[in-house]
Amino acid sequence: MSEIFLSICVPMIFLDSYTAETILQSLKRGENEIEISIDLGLSESIIRLAEYKWDISKLRKIVEDPDTVYFINEEGVFKAAIRGKSFYKLMPAGKNKAPALLIDGVLMHRIKDIDPMKDARMKAKLCARKGSEMLEICTGLGYSTIACLDNAVSTITTIERDSDVIELARINPWSQRLFEDERVEMIIGDASEKIKMFSNKRFNGVLHDPPRFTLGPELYTEDFYEELYRVMKPKGVLYHYVGSPGSRYKKKDLPKGIMTRLRKVGFQRVQRKNDTLGVTGFKP
Repeated sequence: MSEIFLSICVPMIFLDSYTAETILQSLKRGENEIEISIDLGLSESIIRLAEYKWDISKLRKIVEDPDTVYFINEEGVFKAAIRGKSFYKLMPAGKNKAPALLIDGVLMHRIKDIDPMKDARMKAKLCARKGSEMLEICTGLGYSTIACLDNAVSTITTIERDSDVIELARINPWSQRLFEDERVEMIIGDASEKIKMFSNKRFNGVLHDPPRFTLGPELYTEDFYEELYRVMKPKGVLYHYVGSPGSRYKKKDLPKGIMTRLRKVGFQRVQRKNDTLGVTGFKP
């Protein structure tokens, strides 16, 4: 099985370890058709097994690789992965759950006792109000964008610096509303620079979902927080994902430092949100 740039291929069937095992067992039983999800759990479909040329050895390899999403199209079987500036791939996060993103083996979503889409909905609930104009920093696979849309926001502008992540989102069934909903404006570029093009007091809410500090330190600075404050309307709410860095930062309390800087630039009622591993703040 090979890895290819996904913009070249249009996927037809998505497989993970569970669905591959289900197909294998159906083939062994000699069944003609099977009801199964071919879009990673978004829906169930009845497929006629005889219409596809199943490679038993490849199905078995997928079964033995529970940490990777695959897709089948007219050209063969491929990992849902891109090798660009880094190595990006979709990773199953559970049966009928939105897949997680891995970059160079580093997990970009929470999947322990939660799934990526549920986590996104919890974050959006804290800052995305009905009818609001939203700004999102770091699009990723678009789950938080979609969660904000589900909260009936008026518009959402989302910034992502890594075009390879967006290309991977294009193939992900769970990310399609990111590209289909007219309320979404997507900007590719460095958020610390792109934010300067927005006018003062433009957004009702901000969902700031940066990568870990070591991968994007510019998104944790007082200067960047000043920009977030500037583009927010009075009574606007900020959600800032922090994560749980622990001892990686020499026992420094990263959330405490973030909260101090947010208060310094003007945010009020700044508080931790332990269930989402983040903090919130309000612009008076």
